[in-house]
Amino acid sequence: MPSTTGRTFPLGDVRLGPGPFAVAQQRALEAVLDIDLDRLLAPFLAAAGLDGRAEPYGDWESGGLDGHIGGHVLSAHAKLWAVTGQDVLHDRMEHLLDVLERCQDAVGTGYVGGVPDGPALGEELAAGLIDADLFALNGRWVPVYNLHKTLAGLVDAATHGRSVRALTMATRWADWWLSVTKTLTGEQVEQILTAEFGGLNEAFVELGALTGREDLVAEGRRLAHHRLLDPLADGGDPLDGLHANTQIPKVLGYQRLADLAPDGDPGAERFAAAADAFWSSVVERRTLAIGGNSVREHFHPSSDFTEVMTDPEGPETCNTHNMVELARLRLDRGHDGTAVELAERALFNHVVSSVHPRRGGFVYFTPMRPAHYRVYSRPHLSMWCCVGSGLEGHTRYNELVYTHDGPDLRVELYTPSVLDWTEEGLRVELSTELPFRDEARVVVTSASPRARTLRLRVPSWAELVGLSVDDEPVDAAVVDGYAEVARTWSGTTAVTVRLAPRLVAEALPDGSGWVAFRYGPVVLASRGGGEDLEGLVAGPDRMAHVAHGRKMPVRRSGIVAAQPPESAVSAVDERTLTFELQVLRERSGELVPATVLLEPFAGIHDERYSIYFAADADPSRALATLRTLDDAETTAVFDKVTAGEQQPEVDHGFTGERTKAGGADGIHWRSTTAWFEYRLRCPDGAALVRTRFVDRVASRRRVLLNGREAVTSRTLTEPADGEGLAEHEYGLTEAVREAGALGEVVFRVEAVDGADSGDLLAVEVLLQQG
Repeated sequence: MPSTTGRTFPLGDVRLGPGPFAVAQQRALEAVLDIDLDRLLAPFLAAAGLDGRAEPYGDWESGGLDGHIGGHVLSAHAKLWAVTGQDVLHDRMEHLLDVLERCQDAVGTGYVGGVPDGPALGEELAAGLIDADLFALNGRWVPVYNLHKTLAGLVDAATHGRSVRALTMATRWADWWLSVTKTLTGEQVEQILTAEFGGLNEAFVELGALTGREDLVAEGRRLAHHRLLDPLADGGDPLDGLHANTQIPKVLGYQRLADLAPDGDPGAERFAAAADAFWSSVVERRTLAIGGNSVREHFHPSSDFTEVMTDPEGPETCNTHNMVELARLRLDRGHDGTAVELAERALFNHVVSSVHPRRGGFVYFTPMRPAHYRVYSRPHLSMWCCVGSGLEGHTRYNELVYTHDGPDLRVELYTPSVLDWTEEGLRVELSTELPFRDEARVVVTSASPRARTLRLRVPSWAELVGLSVDDEPVDAAVVDGYAEVARTWSGTTAVTVRLAPRLVAEALPDGSGWVAFRYGPVVLASRGGGEDLEGLVAGPDRMAHVAHGRKMPVRRSGIVAAQPPESAVSAVDERTLTFELQVLRERSGELVPATVLLEPFAGIHDERYSIYFAADADPSRALATLRTLDDAETTAVFDKVTAGEQQPEVDHGFTGERTKAGGADGIHWRSTTAWFEYRLRCPDGAALVRTRFVDRVASRRRVLLNGREAVTSRTLTEPADGEGLAEHEYGLTEAVREAGALGEVVFRVEAVDGADSGDLLAVEVLLQQG
């Protein structure tokens, strides 16, 4: 059962050679084998009414997203077995399938999943009982997203794990879903899709392609979510403010629907247009030097990267894994230079650095804020989405090193690897240390004489300086960015390509005064020391995936005044990619020269780092901008919830009734006609709570802190005529503190007499100064 039908190679055709990618893949493999499968399967057994042999894992796995890691782990076993051939992985995959099949048989409808009270969810939806919010459906935390992970795991076990049984189980699950949605209207299905649902549309399309069932592909079309599809297909860019990783998997489905549509299908053009518009928006206007995007899991306004540069919740690893998958789908369809470049920068910088190379542990957020740091997951404790993605995602390297145009081969990424192309009787071994060295050697062994063309990518970051075949120099024909070697291949032939990497300064897409430096595909960064790395390895706290340590003033990061910025960089040792960067730093109110040491970002762990530097030919102007950013943070925010943003709300224990959330143009909100509440961290010292609402004339509400009605201590903004922005502060008095748990304040909004509460934009716990 092939996992690709186009230009990319199945996972099992490529093995990695020694290098950083292989190290990252090995750490992921070790983490997968360390997982207690009985604990992992406990939520599935519970949902099926069966007794389990172990207590379930905690954290997200016992907090409403029960079972979501199980789907990732099933995928991970199948994919890692494909790329390594280790029998223990296949044996464990079969054990997972044994138990999941038993759960599916026990429920009897085809349903299998770890969602709490999951079997009843289908009955509710089939009856038209649909209560959907951005991250909740019928009182459950994104249950369809969770179930998608199970279905995707079964599909991966069928394709990469070559399990016929898994395909049967996936088909049974799909038939259950079809029985749920068959009587629902298009509007009702669209309502279900309000809550994050992962890539369920793509999974149905993939399963339909595997089984030849058009009804499954049709369900994938029905799950397209027109709220995103239509504005994209019409040429718009609706992404500002949207939860990023809710959207990317939807677009994987759009891409598959466009690529698999029969000739003349009228819907194919709209799916293709939507996928292309999304790709352009994210890659051209929102992607950072490391290949990641977003802040606090959301797409920031493409015209303003300020939050990206100041917030500790930088690009999310899940997003980048899924953007690399979208790049693979685009490459599978046809040659796409931007897809190769996105995959390269993401894999060489963000993805490979998102797992600790020595002790393991996966990264959730990679802050772009200068002199901040990353947090790593703890085995058997951290059960975040980015742990699940990390367990399976470090097989992506194998998928994108090579592509083919019929019988002709392209080398896309320069990393040590071996391709066994059985259908063509071809074995290719690629050895290289690029960009630490300037050479790559491709040894081609052909079982019989065949006329083929080998195309070696000449990246935008390098100049081709030499090409030889069996150590004999040849004139290279470079066509569309690839050096072509066309010949009849017989026996073993060695092709050597020499590429001279360049150092470039890369500005932010919004044109603001920040630059990152890249040598070849490798992003460079400076080390910032190990001071105050609070929670470096995550503990049990609900927000343990966030780097809560002290934020260093951004004005200390240094200013690049040279024009062009690259001229401020000089090589120290190109064999280790170590460089010096000349900057200006503020000292006693004056700007003085200083030197910063740059090295590959992907090698920096367990300490602070800076990737971006302020750059301006007028350094005093840059310093004024940095001071403004620092001044905006003089009031120390101890904890904060941006209302209507998915993960911050979940992280703060959101609950409520008759409440709705929304967002547009980068502004999020939540309102209620009953109540909702969050649990925020509370410091030992003097503190206050600040709220920001948008009121309407009819808005009526109470604010409660730890169950006590709060009394306004200060009004910052009062709306004219009852409509507009309302900002208030409330003191965290001893009476309020004594009414709650230590270190916590429960913030609650209650609508008065069923009226509209107004739209909460944000609530903050602030440290009081002095």
